[in-house]
Amino acid sequence: MKLNILIVEDDPMVAHIHKHYLNELGNFQILEVIDNGLEAFEFIKRHEDEIDLVILDVHMPKLSGLEVLKLLREEGSDISVIPITAINDNKTISEFLNLGVVDYLVKPFSQDRFNQAVLRCELKFKMFEEHGKLSQHDIDRMFNTQSDANLPKGLQESTLQYIQDALDAHKGELLDVEELSNITNLSKVSLRKYLDHLATTGAIDKQMDYGTVGRPKYKYLIK
Repeated sequence: MKLNILIVEDDPMVAHIHKHYLNELGNFQILEVIDNGLEAFEFIKRHEDEIDLVILDVHMPKLSGLEVLKLLREEGSDISVIPITAINDNKTISEFLNLGVVDYLVKPFSQDRFNQAVLRCELKFKMFEEHGKLSQHDIDRMFNTQSDANLPKGLQESTLQYIQDALDAHKGELLDVEELSNITNLSKVSLRKYLDHLATTGAIDKQMDYGTVGRPKYKYLIK
């Protein structure tokens, strides 16, 4: 399942970065990139059934991101939104949270943090698609609460679940971190932390491969 993403961003370079991050993840379809709030509002009203997630800049011409979201909620829209902004004052964050955003990204942010936000949204859609009813554990995973408390510091349940889903098609294969990075579209540095955690829990096996040339390296057996 690919989620359909609308990018609302008036800075072409920032919009390009968002597109690059999403394309690297590989399981998201970019529907459109819109550079002003009014056009974004009108586009969402016409195509809401086709849009799964809006990545929404806050400072924009014609209508701000906050104004766009307020208008959408007044019209009864429950579309998923991730605001992206340099604004981090309590009042603005509180307004967005009360409007039911999926996450809130403050510039500048890392690629891993961006991935975490969109993967959490993907996890929500998968759960609603696969389950008629949700357990407390499922709800905790969606809201990123108790599940993350059981993970080592710096690991996120949504990203861990994404990695496990991506590896499902490679059971029985012995792969190194570079191959797994290509499969998951995550950075090798970030991925190693999750692979080591999965190895610790016994979900995969971590083995030293001495090979025939060069330095030995770790490989991971996907169970």
